[in-house]
Amino acid sequence: MSSLNQAFAGLREGALALPHPCAAQRRDRLRRLKQLLLENETRFCEALSEDFGYRSADQTRFADITTTIKSVNHALDNLGFWMQPQRRAADLSLRMGGGRARVHFQPKGVVGIVSPWNFPVNLALSPLVSALAAGNVAFIKPSELTPRCAEVLREGVEKWFSPQEVNVACGDAELARAFVNLPFNHLIYTGGERIAKSIMRDASEKLTPLTLELGGKSPVIAGRGTNLSELAEKLIFGKFFNAGQVCIAPDYLMITEEQLPRLIAELRRALDAMDSNTGRDAVQVINDNHRQRLQRLCEDAEFYGGSIHHLAVDGSPYALTLVVNPGEDALIQREEIFGPVLLVNTHDDFSDMVDDLRHRESPLVSYYFGRSRDEFTQLRESTRSGALVKNDVVFQYANDDLPFGGVGNSGMGRYRGIDGFREFSHARAEFHAPILDVAAMVTPPFTGLFSTINKMMRWL
Repeated sequence: MSSLNQAFAGLREGALALPHPCAAQRRDRLRRLKQLLLENETRFCEALSEDFGYRSADQTRFADITTTIKSVNHALDNLGFWMQPQRRAADLSLRMGGGRARVHFQPKGVVGIVSPWNFPVNLALSPLVSALAAGNVAFIKPSELTPRCAEVLREGVEKWFSPQEVNVACGDAELARAFVNLPFNHLIYTGGERIAKSIMRDASEKLTPLTLELGGKSPVIAGRGTNLSELAEKLIFGKFFNAGQVCIAPDYLMITEEQLPRLIAELRRALDAMDSNTGRDAVQVINDNHRQRLQRLCEDAEFYGGSIHHLAVDGSPYALTLVVNPGEDALIQREEIFGPVLLVNTHDDFSDMVDDLRHRESPLVSYYFGRSRDEFTQLRESTRSGALVKNDVVFQYANDDLPFGGVGNSGMGRYRGIDGFREFSHARAEFHAPILDVAAMVTPPFTGLFSTINKMMRWL
């Protein structure tokens, strides 16, 4: 692992040599990142299709290339505003004497980025946008499950960045373990809960600040006035965009018993409307291990009383499996699905749904469908999730000015836009002493003036 340590040492030297890049230097790095994406767009599409077995080039262009370029553009447009010091109010007793307070956003140094396989370009480079905008250097560890894409990324970074600005470490799980143990100034990990806990234990030894993006089981709640045709179309999109291998994909549906038969019919209709001829727009499940895992979840759910509905079109790559009402002991009730399988739990009414949500772990996002303001407000005030979305799925991520992150078991910290800039910055407090020496008034020996000032300060 000597090469890993050498690469890290080079980045640390880069951070020390340029501890606070100016706006022009940061914009230059962001523009080079954009050029990397544009120049390698076709190569990324080809590499990801090979890594997945098949992955639609159009989906790759949208989800991995365009979405990341949008983040770059947003940072370029707003960087000057983000970098401005924030004025803060000095205490009145100090302000009257000329005291001033503000916050400067200082680069943290070397940021480590551990990215997953499902969107291996965007989830490596979207955090990089935030890190570079904040003035940091960065070290990226792409997933070993998409090695061809990782190699394209490594070559692109080598061309467009110096080893003191950005570097990429390609390798297996053993290299990943060594990577997360490097003394980063901040580390962001996107992936599963089990590995996140291990990273957090190791990070605690070095007091490394962490951002963890962990996903979880994101619910869809069918409330009052739900348009079931619209809901079905959104569910089909969420389950077939990247084959449902999306941390913010709908995981399970909460719906009343009487709505279920019509919803299943609408799901069949929405599935029929998708391309059933060439499958050009499809994405495969990443590998046999993941396919077998999905199969085991369904078999276990059936063992615990769940009914299985296979929705498919002849000759089409699109096939959705519905798992309806398995017992609470079924694995699918606890494990994130991450594929073209939808868990459906029926409920008596909306209050029953909310009560169920309150007893589950907090997801990365909750999706509400319906027309009731009261229901949506109840979800906002009675439940927790990283994000709350009304009458749509997934597209909250397309908004660069919204923070992206979880809460509780779905993660900690957030990035993208101004929130990413601040996540990877140290908010450094700055205080300018007043002309009037307030300290002299509160320094022993204490006098009657001290007593008067002390009492006054309680009311300021």
